[in-house]
Amino acid sequence: MTRPASDPVLIIGGGIGGLTAALALERQDVTTAVFERASAIGDVGAGISLGLTASRGLYSLGLESVIRAASDAPQTFEAVHYQTGDILGGGFADRTFAPGDLRFLNQIHRADLFEILRRALEKLNPQALRLGRTFARFDQDEDSVTATFADGSRVRGTALIGCDGIRSLTRSQMFGEESPRFTGRVAYRFLVPMEDARPFMGAGGSISYVAPGQSLLRYAIRHDALVNCVAFIRSESWRGEGWSERVPVEELCALFEGWHPDVQGLARNAPLDGTAKWGLYDRDPLPVWTRGRVTLLGDAAHPMLPFLGLGAAMAIEDGVILARAFAAKARATEALRVYEAARSDRAGEMVLASRHQGEIFADGPEGEKRPKINRRESMNYDPGTAPLQVDMGLA
Repeated sequence: MTRPASDPVLIIGGGIGGLTAALALERQDVTTAVFERASAIGDVGAGISLGLTASRGLYSLGLESVIRAASDAPQTFEAVHYQTGDILGGGFADRTFAPGDLRFLNQIHRADLFEILRRALEKLNPQALRLGRTFARFDQDEDSVTATFADGSRVRGTALIGCDGIRSLTRSQMFGEESPRFTGRVAYRFLVPMEDARPFMGAGGSISYVAPGQSLLRYAIRHDALVNCVAFIRSESWRGEGWSERVPVEELCALFEGWHPDVQGLARNAPLDGTAKWGLYDRDPLPVWTRGRVTLLGDAAHPMLPFLGLGAAMAIEDGVILARAFAAKARATEALRVYEAARSDRAGEMVLASRHQGEIFADGPEGEKRPKINRRESMNYDPGTAPLQVDMGLA
């Protein structure tokens, strides 16, 4: 099948959300161009949990077999006391899985998921992903939108999707400068080879150790080759340089002094090149995502704190719904309005739910006394089949 010649949909940012959106659009015969400022893609990042909604969305794009082959399915999840290892209930007892859920629960290395998306996109459009392109601004009129890049080059498209993260330049140009809020927490990530971690994995499954104002989640990825650990620690200030600041083992050990021996053992065995730390920032939900031919997706629209593990999931949901909106509407401006109408309420609810779960964790083990979040209804969402309001009185 030969596609009709047309301006592409321009996607700013080649992360999980941007690649998902591009793949979903290409499967609807909508040509895309994805602009990523990184000049090369390596084995970066760490583990990521794909829950029910994220996996349903990716499976709808024909990726079930490759994702399941590259990932590990968690059999259990428990939140436990950071010192004793005793299981916590109450506000932490919100991650029970039905037998049928296991097909849709995947723990995978972020780099592996990126590679799966990249290869799938490349099969449909080998020219879609364009590295080393730093976005500067956009201009639009009734007929098109044009992206200008730092090198002065310009590309015309039928629509522009800002997938450029919590510090989105697209969002700033649309709605003005607004700095995200530092939440008073710093995330620490470290990867431990399983051969070194095994003596400290006796609790099995996926475990979240919960302390007052702090927590650490650990689970295995890459078929038990690595243990992914991510901790959220209270901090009054943050002056870090981004997502790649390395953390010496002495700093990790000091953070977890007095914690369960398994946590201390994991920290002692963390190779420096598998560590990172970064500040956690937050924004309020946007009432409007779209201006004309330009819209936002993922963290650019609704940055999500990590306490429900839904950041990537929400971007994946966005990408699948966006493509379905383009399939339903011939005009790009109409498609963007259908997309926003389908996503804004759910995204706003999940932003606030993640904040609430963060408050539960901030209470430490006492957080089990708070009412738990009912995740089941929100996890029944399927971006591949969720209703779209296609009749919106559009011309």
